[in-house]
Amino acid sequence: MTPLLPPDWLLPFLGGATALAALLGASLAAASGRDAGQGPRRRTWAALVPGLGAPLALLALYVALGHPVALDPARRAPDSADAVESMIERLATRLEREGSDVDGWLMLARSLKVTGRHAQAAAAYEKASARALQDPDLLADWIEARILADDHRFDARSRELLAQAMALAPDHPAVLMMRALAALDRGDRAAAGQTLMRLRGLYAPGSADREALDGALRRLDAGEDPRTAPRDAGVPLEIR
Repeated sequence: MTPLLPPDWLLPFLGGATALAALLGASLAAASGRDAGQGPRRRTWAALVPGLGAPLALLALYVALGHPVALDPARRAPDSADAVESMIERLATRLEREGSDVDGWLMLARSLKVTGRHAQAAAAYEKASARALQDPDLLADWIEARILADDHRFDARSRELLAQAMALAPDHPAVLMMRALAALDRGDRAAAGQTLMRLRGLYAPGSADREALDGALRRLDAGEDPRTAPRDAGVPLEIR
């Protein structure tokens, strides 16, 4: 029997995928470092958003590499952050020219967000609104991009998007987190605490997410804003 051999594109794809995933991770670390100079509020609030960013690197990888069959095995795998940026810019240029590729706009939005360009990511989500407005995951990610671009403030559009997300999936963890952040933004600590308690109940005792929420609730009870660095902490919390 003839042994089954992997297709020609598989190994180059895996190599490129590994390299690019590492580069995106480095970009995230660099973005975190840049945030460190922008004050404790900007540095730490993301620690309260369990799991929101988990799929972004994979989506950015897809947007950069495309379908693996399309890869030329002779093409070099991306070997620098510049290559990632170049691929994102090429996608943006194509989408501006063609305009109607909703999947492409969503990929671009997530890629921009994972590299820290939140305002551009929010604009890309707007281009894909026909799809995003029907998906609570996309809505939560879109809202997150908007508030990160606006010093964590909820403007009229962000509140409108949150209302839509709540109508679609009121108990979705990411939607509950956005509700809590919106309550903190308008100064309603009681509503923020109630929403965080509701979110807390979705996680198993002893889990990292539940412990993070317990810490946020304790700080609320102490009159502190859980989006800011703790008073007794030398290093702010970081998103996992």
